[in-house]
Amino acid sequence: MSSNKFDRRKFMTASAAGLAGAALSGCSVLDTRGYKASFGELNGRFSAQPLPPLGPKDDRGIDESWFKNFITDFVRNNPANSMERKEFAGEKIYKDPLVGFVSGNDPLFMEFKKIIGPFHHTPEEAITWAAYQQNIKVPSIKKVGVVSFILPFTDPIVETNAAEDRWCSARWAQARLVGGLFRQKIEQAMIEEMAKRGILAVSPVMMPDFRTKKYESVGWASTWSIRHIAFAAGLGSFGMNDMFISEKGTAHRCGSLVVAVPLEPDRKRHPHYRYNCLHYQTGGCLMCAERCPVGAISEAGHDKNKCGKNVVSSWPHHVIHNNINIYGCGLCSTNTPCSQGIPE
Repeated sequence: MSSNKFDRRKFMTASAAGLAGAALSGCSVLDTRGYKASFGELNGRFSAQPLPPLGPKDDRGIDESWFKNFITDFVRNNPANSMERKEFAGEKIYKDPLVGFVSGNDPLFMEFKKIIGPFHHTPEEAITWAAYQQNIKVPSIKKVGVVSFILPFTDPIVETNAAEDRWCSARWAQARLVGGLFRQKIEQAMIEEMAKRGILAVSPVMMPDFRTKKYESVGWASTWSIRHIAFAAGLGSFGMNDMFISEKGTAHRCGSLVVAVPLEPDRKRHPHYRYNCLHYQTGGCLMCAERCPVGAISEAGHDKNKCGKNVVSSWPHHVIHNNINIYGCGLCSTNTPCSQGIPE
């Protein structure tokens, strides 16, 4: 049996245990949003994202500033940016976002096919899929841009997780579930707004063939890495734990959109993929390794398989103790020098 099948079986076992624990603890087993999202990601069982019919073409004012304002306003004012549990009611999940851009024909996207794998989509492949769904001509890649955004978690979410040393806090688990759904709302809202203006747009992580699996060459990887897209857009770099270190730190979630609008970067891309990492700069940190409860981070880097097994094993804990049907960890993203900013 391959290691990929073994891990998937472990995932299913933990999921079943979590649901059984939910029944015993009084948690609603009907809230299967986390289960569906995670199982879909591992198996590619997503429905095609809604792509509304395109209206008359009107791209006036649609530029980098428009996307920054749209995402920022959505995060600040949409009621879905809030925790659901009654003890956290009224608390926001995300602070103001960071937004960056990169041209759809940037050569780095073809490099990703070498660094990550040939399975990793390019913006051209994503926009081509969307064009076929709409039965329209595929836009020239020269007129395609990529929007990348980072959603920093609010202080209570980060602080409670920083105090944990084995499983993530209830706030972090809740933010992982509801915050992930909110990120999709942002992307879908932009897709719908673009459609009204006759502009094609697509979120590659909501395409039906998006999946995360274990590859022989690179280990666990996905067909569209939103953290690599953030790197391409100049929003930051990676740490030893593979978390993305932006100017707002690592305690965040990322999102992205491919859109038939020419966009140019307004940030300088870092010269090294670990440029913001304190250990890379000085050789004297590795606090993320100290935070990892299973030793998945070391001088050699990040053991994705060991990390993944630990994260999946957290599912029953979160269901039984936190009444949240999701898995998660994030300990290495909190209580570190890079948790909420670039370390000095």
